[in-house]
Amino acid sequence: MALSENKTLFIAIMLAGSLIMIGWISLDKLGEVFNGQRALQTRTDLEQEISGIALQYRDAEPVALQTNLAKADQLLIRDFTHLTQWAQTLQEQGERLALHMYYQIQKPQPASPPIEGVTILPLELHLTSSQEGSGYRDFLQFLQGLEQSGPRIDIQEITINGDGIKATHFTVGLTTWMKAHDSVSL
Repeated sequence: MALSENKTLFIAIMLAGSLIMIGWISLDKLGEVFNGQRALQTRTDLEQEISGIALQYRDAEPVALQTNLAKADQLLIRDFTHLTQWAQTLQEQGERLALHMYYQIQKPQPASPPIEGVTILPLELHLTSSQEGSGYRDFLQFLQGLEQSGPRIDIQEITINGDGIKATHFTVGLTTWMKAHDSVSL
């Protein structure tokens, strides 16, 4: 009887082991199926996005394109005269806020492809507070006006210095863009 019970136990263990092995293989294959479905869904989503872009491109209106280009053109510095006028406006704004300002033009560089006809114009604005107290609040107002001043700017760096109690000296490193036809080497 013990031999018969051992055979039954052995067969039960073999059956359980076989079922576990089949389950393990099935889970692995199920994971592959899910990954395949996810890849198919990603591909389908990309195809739909590409189709949408193709439709937008096909339906693009040349008038809208010209309008957008004209808006972008208004955000460029036209020439060095325009740069000087813009800087003068910033100086006047600074003086109204009790901030003395001067600027330095860094080395202009041509824009990288695919952008053509534009020169990257790095500038540094140096401001000094003429008030007894901290000029920090005035500087924040100046920055707000700077961002709304007309040409497209990209502020790269801001440095604030003082005596540890009040902020009195401010430097703004920024980049703006100028039409390349008036660009010269400095």
